[in-house]
Amino acid sequence: MKRRPLIRFAALAVPVLIGLAACSSSSASSGSGSASNSVSGDTFALLNGNNADPFFFSIWAGALAEAKKYHVKLIEQAPTTFDYTQQVPLLNDELARHVNAIIFSPDSNTAFADAYKTAHSEKIPIVDVNDLESLEHNNPNVLAFLGTNNILLGQSAAKAMAGLVGSKGLVTVINSVAGSLGDSERGSGYINAIKNSYPNMSVLKEQYDLDDRTTAQSIATDEMQANPKLEGIYGVDSFTGQGVGAAVEALHKQGKIKVVAIDAEPQEVALMKQGVIQALIAQQPYLMGVTAVKDLVLDLTGHKSQVVRSDILAPIAVTPQNVNSARVQKSVVYATSEP
Repeated sequence: MKRRPLIRFAALAVPVLIGLAACSSSSASSGSGSASNSVSGDTFALLNGNNADPFFFSIWAGALAEAKKYHVKLIEQAPTTFDYTQQVPLLNDELARHVNAIIFSPDSNTAFADAYKTAHSEKIPIVDVNDLESLEHNNPNVLAFLGTNNILLGQSAAKAMAGLVGSKGLVTVINSVAGSLGDSERGSGYINAIKNSYPNMSVLKEQYDLDDRTTAQSIATDEMQANPKLEGIYGVDSFTGQGVGAAVEALHKQGKIKVVAIDAEPQEVALMKQGVIQALIAQQPYLMGVTAVKDLVLDLTGHKSQVVRSDILAPIAVTPQNVNSARVQKSVVYATSEP
């Protein structure tokens, strides 16, 4: 499995060349009638991030639930890991099939330029999820972007940590992959927020676990043993949070070391309910899937002007106090398996 959230490496441009007959979406010109009638029977494709991650299952679940409302068939494909080189042939397949619309979670901001152009010329609208317009350089061939601001995720984690440690003391951050834009922003957002807003807190040097739970556990163990005054640990993603949680449990420091992590995947929520994790900064993948389908329906039914092109979904702080609340249960949905 792979962390989601805008983990974007600068990739070499990989041409996506498609030989397609010149034809258009059967619904693209429909401008009247109800949405459910005008797109009924259409096929939307979801090219997901990977085929094993609850985050991406949640995007799928949201998109599938919304597609059913409009009697749209949803086809889902995903690589084994969040890797743009595996996504290229899958995107080729969807364009060659000439589906009516595509929901896409891209792992590169350069590799799919030709594919976006092909889709646009063939009147196949694309909505990018888990993505930001700025990362795609305002790509005019994408209908809309649905994502989370990674700096804001880090800032939200800093605010949660400050509340847990009384805005004082020594904390640290365990990051995932050095050089990853999303990870870097999640780390810097946290570190800078503490430096700028919480003068009585200090942060140890950032370390990286290479997207590996066991490595995260080892780093967290070393940090706690080497720094007896350590108050809290922030993990930038689900894998890191789980590794930190395992280290805290092994050293019997539940509640003594405050743990904040990104996302609210089932394993993290379980650790929260055990008192190991105190706060989770959740994204809204289910809502990404729902909104992506709505945007595509608006476009295909002649209501493109109603589409919000750049839709940044705010993170939600999940705590033991609100984890079972109706608001969190409705907004923060991380599917445990394929829908």
